[in-house]
Amino acid sequence: MRTTAVLIIAFALLSLAGCSKKEGQAGSARSAGVADNVAEITSVQARPGHVPEFTWKDASGTSVSIDAFRGHVTLVNFWATWCGPCKKELPDLIAISKELAAKNVTVIGISTDRGMSVVDDVSAFVKEKGIPYQILISNDDLESAFGNVRLMPTSFVVDANGAIAKELVGIQTKQSFVDAITAAMK
Repeated sequence: MRTTAVLIIAFALLSLAGCSKKEGQAGSARSAGVADNVAEITSVQARPGHVPEFTWKDASGTSVSIDAFRGHVTLVNFWATWCGPCKKELPDLIAISKELAAKNVTVIGISTDRGMSVVDDVSAFVKEKGIPYQILISNDDLESAFGNVRLMPTSFVVDANGAIAKELVGIQTKQSFVDAITAAMK
C-alpha cells in the first residue's frame, strides 16, 4: 500500500513539473510541405537579463529577429510534441495568442523536438492542432542562451523592453499565463 502511494505521489509531481528534455538525433530536414509558421533558428546571441537575440527566416525567406517584437509583451514557450503537459496547456496558449493579440501580446512557441525530420514532424503537429502563432525549432545554443532550458514546458514572459519579466517552469493554467503577461504590461 505504501509503495502504491509513493508511486502515485511521484507521478503527480512529475505531471505538475513537466517533461524532462528528450534527447535525440541532432539535425533536421525541411520539405516543401511545412506549415508557414514553422521555422528554424538561424542565429543566437545571449543577452543576460534580457531575451536572447535570435533570428529565423519567415515563410517568405525574410530574416526576422525577436527584437521585431519590442514594444509587445511576448510569451516565449519552450515545448515538445512528445510532452504531455505541453499538449495540455496548448489550447490555453492558442486562446491567449488570439485573445491578447489586440493588446500587443505575441506568443512564440519554441519546439525542442530533435531528429532528421524535425521540421516536418513539428509542422504536421502544428497543422493538426491548429497552432496560429510562430513556431521555431530550437537548438542547443538557444536553450543555453535562455539559461539551459531542460524541463518542458518552460515559458518566459518578455516585457516590451525585451527584459525577461517572468519564468514559468512546468505546466501552467491560462490564468497564470494571463497574470504574468498582465504584470509585464505595467
